[in-house]
Formats: sequence, structure tokens, C-alpha cells
Amino acid sequence: MCKNLRSFTWVDDAHDSNNDENFPAYLDILQKLPHVSELIIRTSVGISDEVWDKMTEFTKLQKIAIWCLHGKPRILQGWSEKLGSSLTHLELGRCAGVGPTLLVLVLSHLPKLKTLRLKGAPSNAIPEILAVLPNLESLDTEYLGSGRGRSLYDNPSVASLRELTVRTSSVDVQGPPNLWPWISSLVPRESLETLTLHTFSTQGDMSMPRMFLLDLAKTHKQTLKHFNVDTVQLTLQDVECLCTMYPNLESISCSLAWCTNHNDIKEAIANGHNLRKLQLHVHWGSFSARTRFTAEQAKEWMLCENSRLREVTLGGDVYVGKWVRRPLGDGKTELEFEVERNMVRDNWI
Repeated sequence: MCKNLRSFTWVDDAHDSNNDENFPAYLDILQKLPHVSELIIRTSVGISDEVWDKMTEFTKLQKIAIWCLHGKPRILQGWSEKLGSSLTHLELGRCAGVGPTLLVLVLSHLPKLKTLRLKGAPSNAIPEILAVLPNLESLDTEYLGSGRGRSLYDNPSVASLRELTVRTSSVDVQGPPNLWPWISSLVPRESLETLTLHTFSTQGDMSMPRMFLLDLAKTHKQTLKHFNVDTVQLTLQDVECLCTMYPNLESISCSLAWCTNHNDIKEAIANGHNLRKLQLHVHWGSFSARTRFTAEQAKEWMLCENSRLREVTLGGDVYVGKWVRRPLGDGKTELEFEVERNMVRDNWI
């Protein structure tokens, strides 16, 4: 028996509940192991009441992830009270249909949570959840509606998020109503280091209002390091604003709405003195600008005065720069800056 086992993952993609006969047996074994601290469940049919009752017998877990396509939403109701002293990481992949009040109540029993991921949770419940989780540092959630509802801003957030990931969709490129003020409400004090947006619009890449960038800078100017908005379309002026308003920014990933040549991008990032990684999906404004970006150009960008840039991705090309030591003979060497070109990996292939 593996007495030092710390993490257990159960994956069941069957479309019936026959495996309910096997899973409880594993849970019985896990109960006897002293160091199990992580339980990860991914099923298609959901979790039966029998299995759920056995799962709730675990009281010292540090991480729980429950992802079910069907069945009852399992949000730790009746279990969270037993996990308050230990649980720091929680993923709930099926919150659709659960009322905001119940969800907030369940999570309020988990004051030590540092990482939380929710799928299907009501948008107007998220600010209230942050009001009961003082130690939360990382939140991954969806924006499903207007974000406005009763008591949305009654309780101020006590969490100081370092990482915020928001997933949303819209029928137009302007984004769903109230998205941007809703995001700002989740990070009311200086703390945010990484902002990630995953968006989808039926009319193309979603746009981001400049005022959102300016308002966010009022609070997170000194802390923001990573700005990842792959499917959000920014202008060159927006990129320049990012590099100017956020002096400690280390990475930018976005779509670029309009550009006529590579030098325009170089000028836009000139104030990004701490920028290390730049990833752009560019909509070129002229055919001539589609000329392939070269390793020599990437090297020029990386060796600009006050530049710390070391990785540039334009379209499908990735350029990575580094200093290498070259032998000269007689035991002597010299430093040389080298740029390698790679291709973006397609995870769908």
C-alpha cells in the first residue's frame, strides 16, 4: 500500500453510473492513508449520493477539484464546515443553478482558501464571496450576466487578489454589459499581479475600453506584472498605455487591432522597461506589413536601451533571445546575444 500517497485523481468519462461500484472502494482505501491531501474528481454522469457521503468523510483535505458534466451540483454543501481548518484550493466545475446566497454561505466556512475556481457561479455572487474569504489570492471565474443584483456592493471585498482570471462571451465586440466595472470591483485595493481574460464574441475579438486600463492603473499601477488577454483586441495606443502606466509589467498577450509595420510595435513598447515577453496576434493594415518578422528584428528589439525583452511572438513565430558564451580559442570566451526562432505549438494537432 502507498502510505505516502498525497493526491488522488478519479476520471470517469462513462455515460452511466456503473463505476459507482468501483469508486467507493478507492475512497475506503484513501481513508486509511495518513497523508492524502488532494482529491480531484472528473466525471461525466455526476456523483451519486452514496459516493458523496463517503467523500464528505474526508476532513483534512487541502485541495478539492470537482468537475461534473451532469448530475447534481456539488458545491460542498454540508462538507465545507468540516474543511475550514485545512482547505486552501477549491475548484467547483458545476455551480449552475445554485443560488448566490447558498454559494456564499458554503464558501464562508472556508476562510483559509487561497485559490478558487468556479464555473457557472452567478456573477453577482462573486463580490460577496470575496467579502468572506480574507486569504484568497487567486480567482478563476466566469462573467455570465450583468453582474448587478441585490446587495452586490453591500459588503466590501476583504480578499486581496494577486491573480484574476475571467471567462466570458458576448454577441458583440463591446463585451457584455457592466463587465469592466465588475472586474474592477473584484480588485479594490493594490494587489493584482496577473490579469487574464478569456473572451468570445460572435462578431470577432472583443475590444477593451481605454478607460478600464486607466482606472485599473489608479490602483494596480505598481503591482501588475502580467496582462494576458489573447482574445481581446487592443490598439497600438492601448499597448503604449500599458507600457507607460504599468512600469513593472513583464508580459503582454493580446490581439492588435491595426498595425501597418513592425516599427510601430517597437515604438509602442518603448516604455516597457521591464517587459520580458510580448505575444501579439496582429491584424495588419497593409499587405506589405505582413512580411515575416525576422530574428534580426527581434534581436534589435531585445537589445534596445533599457530593454529586458527576451521573448517575442508575432502570429505563429516565436523568437527567444539569450546571452551565450562562445569559445574563441586559447581558453578564452566571449558573450554573444543569440535569438532562436520557433513555431507556436498548436495544441489541437
